[in-house]
Amino acid sequence: MGVLFLAWRHVSHRAGRSAILVACIGVALALPIASRVLVARFNHALHERASTAPVVVGAKGSRFDLVFASLYFRPGRAGTMSLGAFEALSQRPGIEALPVHVRFTARGAPVVATGIEYLQRRGLRVAHGASFATLGEAVVGAKAAQRLGLAPGDTIGTDQVEAYGLTAPASIRLRVAGVLAPSGSVDDEAIFVDLETAWLLEGIAHGHQEATTIDRPDLLIGKTEEHVALSGAVVTEQDVTDADPSSFHIHADRADLPITGALVYPDSEKTSTIVRTAINATPDLQAVEPAAVIDELMAFVVRVRLVFDALAGVMGLSTIALVGLISLLSYRVREEEIRTLTEIGSARWAVARLFGAELGLILALGVALALSLVWLGVWLVSSMTGLV
Repeated sequence: MGVLFLAWRHVSHRAGRSAILVACIGVALALPIASRVLVARFNHALHERASTAPVVVGAKGSRFDLVFASLYFRPGRAGTMSLGAFEALSQRPGIEALPVHVRFTARGAPVVATGIEYLQRRGLRVAHGASFATLGEAVVGAKAAQRLGLAPGDTIGTDQVEAYGLTAPASIRLRVAGVLAPSGSVDDEAIFVDLETAWLLEGIAHGHQEATTIDRPDLLIGKTEEHVALSGAVVTEQDVTDADPSSFHIHADRADLPITGALVYPDSEKTSTIVRTAINATPDLQAVEPAAVIDELMAFVVRVRLVFDALAGVMGLSTIALVGLISLLSYRVREEEIRTLTEIGSARWAVARLFGAELGLILALGVALALSLVWLGVWLVSSMTGLV
């Protein structure tokens, strides 16, 4: 205990030198540990989510954009497929297909348009209120509701896509019908609505006063017993919180309406292979296995991690050299102290144990700092990405 006391007194007395050594050791250890922990957690989280959908179908383009938009609700540059193509897909024998539309956000939370079947397939349960049932209603994930302070009966506005785009669809207020119970997945961060609400956000659907009741001459281009032609000056209703949902309608062929992708659940591996082969043979659509896409992505991440490991190795060697140099200089500076210990009858190995105890304390503090940095790094990445 006496040796540890003397070692601690010397380490604390030389606080500046000790802090530099502890920082060097902590950073050198934290970098490889943090990279491995983060990669392992990313790998587990991504594969866990990817396993929930055997096949994802969407527009041809980047496989990564399609998977991350459909499963992880990261829109990116993912294209869209038509509702007609989805309905043709869903009629194939041996599969269940669920539509997903992810192109908008509300106060930073992704607005995911789908059907009630998605919530049932995921096992998502409404903890407060009710599920979405009509145009403009939303059910909010547990984390999103907590972060945004939402409860059943509240409203939330969607984010404007183009702040200065005169032709861009306006922001829409959504009615919060319910809040989901925590699921431990990215669903907790999302806001779920029906597909009609997504097309309202796209600007494809809108509402206005019944055409036959408009009596302003400046808004009527022509009128017959069967048809009414309205001027473009008619103000359309985009907000459904205070309007009658039945007054909204879609100005497009239903088969052409856009969705981001489809989650496909085949009843067998054979059916999965047949569906993927048939879809990939079409000119406009692609079918991918999320697990295979994530494997490809993680292979690239592991290669990047090897670069960090190499840098950490160089940093580790530099730290060892620095610690050795400072220890040697400290020994030279403390020669008089060492001589005094010898003259007063200290044991032969007392000086070696004293230096060893000092080095052990600095290493222990460095390890503690490294673990703290790893925890902080994982927490920050988890807060920013929601994936680890």
